[in-house]
Amino acid sequence: MVIGLTGKYCAGKNAAAAVFEEKGIPVIDVDKLGHLALEANTKLIRQAFGDGVMHKQADAGCPDSGAAVDRKALGALVFSDPEALEKLESINHPWMKEETARLVKQYTAEGAPHVVINAAILYKMKLDLLCDTVIWITAPLFTRIGRALRRDSAGIISVIKRIYAQRQLNPKQSRNSVDIYRVGNGAGTDRLKSNINAVLENIEQKGRDGR
Repeated sequence: MVIGLTGKYCAGKNAAAAVFEEKGIPVIDVDKLGHLALEANTKLIRQAFGDGVMHKQADAGCPDSGAAVDRKALGALVFSDPEALEKLESINHPWMKEETARLVKQYTAEGAPHVVINAAILYKMKLDLLCDTVIWITAPLFTRIGRALRRDSAGIISVIKRIYAQRQLNPKQSRNSVDIYRVGNGAGTDRLKSNINAVLENIEQKGRDGR
């Protein structure tokens, strides 16, 4: 089965992904694919946003040959301009979706029992359409704030803004109409593993029953 894995900022998606990896289940990290998409679409990004979002790794023979996207500069631009963000997503998201679908097919062909798609914006990218079921990771608000402060070394105002920006991000049914499981991640790693094991057993049982 293809399992979508998603949730809000600092709910603990990556911790949940690690549980699946420990079981030998391959996980497709869509955030990492986003970084690869910047490399794959460097020319298009340069055309769309100009040299201001590029940094150059000069080659002795050709100074422009090593031009690469400056992620910090690009991020500062698109996250302060919704239209610029939409333009970047229109460039990168099709590549990321295609690569995700390719990896799902690859892992399936290699005999993986399940494949997990780990994506914060699973629904926005419509990657849920590739999934047989979705797991939505949850955690209490103050737990998420504490994790963000420790993990990202960001100020409290920055953390609150990011959490507020996701206030309308929730699991939702699509035309795919797959089951959505809410898994709590507010009581430590052992409880998270137990919760995921219970959901995975339920998913596999449904698969055996043909539901």
